[in-house]
Amino acid sequence: MYVMHVIEVREWSEAGVLAELRGEFDGHNLGDLHHTLDSLVALRRPTMVDLSGVTFLDVGATRELTVRSRPYAHHLTFRNPSPQVRASVAACGFEEWFHFRSDPEDASCRRAHLQKSGGRMAS
Repeated sequence: MYVMHVIEVREWSEAGVLAELRGEFDGHNLGDLHHTLDSLVALRRPTMVDLSGVTFLDVGATRELTVRSRPYAHHLTFRNPSPQVRASVAACGFEEWFHFRSDPEDASCRRAHLQKSGGRMAS
């Protein structure tokens, strides 16, 4: 069975990057998640990881996010966790490892995305 997931990375501000995770994350696509997080951390730029579109997170994917949450907390921020993300983190007992930021979409993110698409909102 193929599990649908999307990882979209784009400019967030002049200095930062936004990564949006949507769909289901489990053993079938753990490699994609791992590779993306490795690439983001290697940038050494402020990075916001939006988790609002995650509909399922298994133990492996939850652990992958957890191992990134502390050592890279100075430039890797997880925001807007979906109820499914919060439930997975709680079920694994990782609540104390995470400091989620909950806020509406950053206006600078929208501006950067509009600039990249020539003034039109990309679909």
